[in-house]
Amino acid sequence: MIIDRYIARSIIQGTLGALFVFTALFIFIDFVRQLEHIGTKDFGLVEAVLFVLLGLPKKLYELAPSIILLGGLISMGAMAGRSELVVMRSSGITMARIIRSVLQTGLFLAMLVGLAGEFIVPQATSMSKNLRAVAMDDHVLVGGTHGLWARDGNRYFNVKTVLPDMQLRNLTIYQLDINRKLTRSSHVQSASFRRDHWRLKNVSHSVISETGVKTYRNAVEEWPSLIKADLFEVLALEPQDMSAISLMQYSDYLEENELDSAVYQLAFWVKVFTPLACLVMLLIAMPLVFTASPRSGGTGQRVIIGLLLGILFFVFNRAINHLGVVYGVMPILSASIPLIFVTFITIFLIHRIR
Repeated sequence: MIIDRYIARSIIQGTLGALFVFTALFIFIDFVRQLEHIGTKDFGLVEAVLFVLLGLPKKLYELAPSIILLGGLISMGAMAGRSELVVMRSSGITMARIIRSVLQTGLFLAMLVGLAGEFIVPQATSMSKNLRAVAMDDHVLVGGTHGLWARDGNRYFNVKTVLPDMQLRNLTIYQLDINRKLTRSSHVQSASFRRDHWRLKNVSHSVISETGVKTYRNAVEEWPSLIKADLFEVLALEPQDMSAISLMQYSDYLEENELDSAVYQLAFWVKVFTPLACLVMLLIAMPLVFTASPRSGGTGQRVIIGLLLGILFFVFNRAINHLGVVYGVMPILSASIPLIFVTFITIFLIHRIR
């Protein structure tokens, strides 16, 4: 229907405008922060720009509900300022019909946010961490789609996945002699740091000599040293940066080993509810727009209202999430309480619209 396309186009344009503002703001702030590091080893201007751009998806994803709220207020507020919403209602289009059109657009935007959080954010964040580590640490050689390469003397490591709590997955170790010739190749399914040593599982060794190649396997091995522990502070993905699938798998791994998985379960449910939060935050713009008169304020006022509401929701959401972890609340509850609270407020305000 024409009304659906018109409302969708207006909301998407408003959201893109808000997205542009936040993007420009984050790029400026992050680039200024990196200026003091430019010139440190191989970290130059190009590396700083790439680092800032690769870290951008994470910041935009975390503020996606606020961005969509701001976009909805700008677009729908502009329609209200031009009396278009009044004309729609006068021509027989009900409030429910307009809300349905907004919901359709909101679902589309929520799907985009969900896909970005699952695929774009983890990959971009990992690449940004690897890029910075490569440029500022002599032991890190290459990062990117082929995993992390690191060096310790004559040993070279290729790690496909770096997880929190000093966990490695799919690790290959190459041992060279003093003449830089390969003498041993080892593949490790997983490795974890235990106090003062590394515990390797499902290890396969290929020893190369003049007589040929010998292969043997061990279920478990313990090594006194592997990759520098301080690299994990730079390279490991935080729970909120991981995909929902990775969070679910890692939570299962922790539970199987009788370890605390609350933080990762919370991050998983936050991933699940973030697209829904985007939808609810878009809907909360409706009563704010319909209860305001065409002369009650311009775009500047709506932008300020949107920013304030977005910041309040962001802070409230984070506070409830952290309090849930501290007091042992079920992760699904601490992740959903802010969304449920805002949903009830939105429904209440929409019912009050005349």
